[in-house]
Amino acid sequence: MPVNAPMEYYKAEERFKSAKSKEEKIAALEEMIRLLPRHHGSENAHAQLTARLAKLKKESEKKGARHVGVKKEGDAQLCIIGLANSGKSTLLSKLTDAKPKISVTPYTTTKPEIGMMDYKGIKVQLVEIPSTFDPEYMSIARCADAIIVVANDDKEQKIIESVLENNYIRHKRIVIKASDEKNILKEKIWSMLGLMVVYTKKIVWKDSKGIKQFSPMALSTRATIKDFAVRIHKDFVTNFRFARITRGGRIIQAGLSYPLKDGDMVELHMK
Repeated sequence: MPVNAPMEYYKAEERFKSAKSKEEKIAALEEMIRLLPRHHGSENAHAQLTARLAKLKKESEKKGARHVGVKKEGDAQLCIIGLANSGKSTLLSKLTDAKPKISVTPYTTTKPEIGMMDYKGIKVQLVEIPSTFDPEYMSIARCADAIIVVANDDKEQKIIESVLENNYIRHKRIVIKASDEKNILKEKIWSMLGLMVVYTKKIVWKDSKGIKQFSPMALSTRATIKDFAVRIHKDFVTNFRFARITRGGRIIQAGLSYPLKDGDMVELHMK
């Protein structure tokens, strides 16, 4: 049994147990894997669920069903969903370097379109799926970290909410219009993710003094120095001595349990 799994995990588990079709079982398993906390105590449970999912997908493929996967890249993966001509491709093009085909003709998008959004140096992967809402595309939405609903009015929003509910997709989501200003869109999306940007201090040895650079890292808004150190390497926790944080012009020396804030610059000191 998973350690400290959220209530949503057990609800997905019940849906898996009561599912009648392989598609329903796959949907529930994907949700369980997404919700399962990742730590040492849950490694076996994660491996078992992943193996079971792979087996179900293989069986389903033998019967002719297709499953389309998109490899996660960056610090988060978001799925863009909306009705035909809602502005999904326009949004993807506006926020990333992707060049999807944009047309007034409905259903121009026939396959997942992928782009990478930059937010203060943090990379967020955006995946636009076709408005046909085929099971293989809804699987992408189910595996994403969050959902971007593109809707121009309440009617469109209700239709998409119904599509998501019918596919057991209950992720955190945001409803936006593609016509909104670019920077405002980025701020709304970032706020939904519940993450903060913390900077790691690096030294690039180009001369005897070295050049200081700061590299951004995305962390939960509840993250501590320990979470930060683990992201770099577990040895940074084992050999930790203290951390020096630059925050708003102040220098703070802190231990592993010290909470971080958005915009902090962190320098780790080892034994």
